Amino acid sequence: MSGGALFSNNAVRGTSKNLVELKAGKMTVKGKMVYPDTRKGLLYVYQSDDSLMHFCWKDRTSGAVED
Repeated sequence: MSGGALFSNNAVRGTSKNLVELKAGKMTVKGKMVYPDTRKGLLYVYQSDDSLMHFCWKDRTSGAVED
């Protein structure tokens, strides 16, 4: 399977290097309970120069990339 079928380089993109971005929060599991993280986040996927896909989460208020 060719690597360009899903994420084509022919697509016209804006100034962002990210293939997809969406606002998303995080949750934490403690025991049997799930607790929300109150920070606002941005989930994004980008393709690096070595053709690897990176799935990342960034805090929208501080700009710090965590995952």
